[in-house]
Amino acid sequence: MKKNKIRKKYYQYVMEHMAPPTKLKTFLDFADLQKEDFYEKYNSLRQVELDIWKKSLKDVLSHLANTEDFLAYNQRNKGLAFMFSWFEFMNSNQDFFRNCKTLRSPHFIYGSNDFKKVLKAFIKKIIKTGVASQEFKERGLDPKYMCEMFMGLFFMNLRKWQTCSKKKSKKQDDFMDALTEKSMIFFFDSLAPNLFDTFIDLMKHQRSRK
Repeated sequence: MKKNKIRKKYYQYVMEHMAPPTKLKTFLDFADLQKEDFYEKYNSLRQVELDIWKKSLKDVLSHLANTEDFLAYNQRNKGLAFMFSWFEFMNSNQDFFRNCKTLRSPHFIYGSNDFKKVLKAFIKKIIKTGVASQEFKERGLDPKYMCEMFMGLFFMNLRKWQTCSKKKSKKQDDFMDALTEKSMIFFFDSLAPNLFDTFIDLMKHQRSRK
């Protein structure tokens, strides 16, 4: 069985039971899959779940990359568009994401996994392109620190989404939209040139005449 079929069966299991399988045998029986065939593709059920997260993230990014409006955005708006698109996707699939184990795992947030690698690659490219086009200010910091800041805000929003999705209402939706927007404005404002940067540039220009 191919990986995409195993992922589909796992998704179906969670949707039908509103909980992830706790034992491999339970899932294998549900998916009509032999243990040997499963281990050819995955090492554990956790790995299947993480792969669904990674594939979902790649699908959202791929969809955006093929959208004319997204391609015309500056880097700030690309970041905002991604965050809103991601949580729109999460809302559309909330019964799965809210009931799987991943969100309850500290390792998902604080450990290393392929989902985080894809997310870091995306924001690293946003920052690099923004600096090259002078949309963002080069502050002499290692880009990894800004990537970590973005990751922290992303997972803060994700944890809050988990809480809000349990008691779905327009008020909760409006709260999440505002949180997403404000957190991204804060992040990109920290990269953008500010009044202090303008003052420094002015002083440098003044000194260059001496």
